[in-house]
Amino acid sequence: MKRKRLTSWQRWKKKAPKVPDITCPDIDSVITKLEKHLETNRTYTQFRHKQIVKTLEKLRRANESLRDSGQYWYDIAKDNLS
Repeated sequence: MKRKRLTSWQRWKKKAPKVPDITCPDIDSVITKLEKHLETNRTYTQFRHKQIVKTLEKLRRANESLRDSGQYWYDIAKDNLS
């Protein structure tokens, strides 16, 4: 049985870095937690700090993934459209 040959586009897309999920809900979550903390005048606990840092680190990884994906597609376009 003959295997179907992939087009250039299909090969590039297969090698492309994955684009992360939408991060706006994570940003909204951090803002909500900080606002709630200010409104209730509660103490800023170590637990709350770890939660916020964990969410921000997740956002950092998503941002890096977007940057990597953008660079990958820029390089593909530059190499193949000139």
